[in-house]
Amino acid sequence: MWERGLRHKVVINFIVYVVAIICILPLVMVVVYSLTNPMEGGVSFLQYARVLLQTPDFFQGFWNSCLYTGVILAFNIPLSLLAAYGFSYFRWKGRKALFWLYIVLMLLPFQATIVAQYITLRFLRMLMHPLAVILPNIFGTFGTILVSQNMLGNSQETLEAGLIDGCSEWRLFIRIVLPALRSVITALMVLTFINSWSMVEQPLVFLEDILTMPLSVTLQTNARFRPIAFACGVLFSILPILLYQYSYEDLVLGIRLSGPVKRNEENEAYREPKSNKQKVFKAILVFFLLMSTFTLLTQKVEHLMTPGVMTVKADSAEIKEDPYDQKSESLGFYQKVVPCECLHYEGADCVIYVLAEEKSARKRIEVIRVAVRVEAQNTESAAVTGGFSGEDLIIQYTNRPLREGMFVRVLEDGGHEEP
Repeated sequence: MWERGLRHKVVINFIVYVVAIICILPLVMVVVYSLTNPMEGGVSFLQYARVLLQTPDFFQGFWNSCLYTGVILAFNIPLSLLAAYGFSYFRWKGRKALFWLYIVLMLLPFQATIVAQYITLRFLRMLMHPLAVILPNIFGTFGTILVSQNMLGNSQETLEAGLIDGCSEWRLFIRIVLPALRSVITALMVLTFINSWSMVEQPLVFLEDILTMPLSVTLQTNARFRPIAFACGVLFSILPILLYQYSYEDLVLGIRLSGPVKRNEENEAYREPKSNKQKVFKAILVFFLLMSTFTLLTQKVEHLMTPGVMTVKADSAEIKEDPYDQKSESLGFYQKVVPCECLHYEGADCVIYVLAEEKSARKRIEVIRVAVRVEAQNTESAAVTGGFSGEDLIIQYTNRPLREGMFVRVLEDGGHEEP
């Protein structure tokens, strides 16, 4: 019997370890690929250097995420605690019906409520404004349900004794109820943080300007992050991992919904030494300090790191034979003719880089990669077809290597910056 139980334990442990490895494998792969140079191979910190020194949009999205998450936490947690207190300790008509409505709203996915939220936000004139993302999350019902289930297990005698001693409802809430819910509140803060930090659908629907997007959306929709996506993913994950490590003990205890957590030997096993929490807290502070430093540094060098380009238009023209080169042939008449310097060969593909105005309040000039087909070519010009118009500005010369999604400065003839 003992051997059978031991075998079962070994099998269960093996399954747990296999599942754990499968879950952590994507994060390990992201870290490994972030330290790999795709062009030369080997270990390289090139991706991190480009993120921290050459990509100001990364920090724009990072601080947007911090702002959204901080505001949501600052309002959602107190509202959830007060609502849970009302559901748990007061008896009033319609309480059960309203509580079940809270449960239904918690269970409904965002796709089921998107139309109602959109109509409401449009009526309040908040669409395409950061409040359109913040307001619906402030009034999320998950926290109320989580906390109320723990409040129901509190001793009614203790609360009645506090009222007899002259405690007001507010003082009773602050001095007696909240201290008993420390682990639950911490668990709620962590779960709300993760949900707000990684939200994608709401910003995509309710926001338009890229300058207001959180980092979770910016990394997925912005082409300029593709070559450095793995390094961005690692930096994006650092803060949630540190927060989880800092609040691990309270998170494990707080997610128990059977009532208040008692201090027993089983629960104390989750407690980590206080020195470890202090180290993690210092690591969080250092992380924010580094991000602030790199944000300021990137803003200072952004102008220097932005490529300068000279452009031409693909004009309709009848290109005659070049008088200086007797071997060239006439191209004839084509709708789109560009100088040969505009063509870039990437393996079997031929591409050109076209300028487009960014869809944001800053209206920066962005590089778009367009695949083209060369119909005819001589020593100076080429007739091409592709997904661009004759009015688009095509990059002819640049002082730095170009990538899709980069922002550039348009220079006049002679390399002077356009006023």
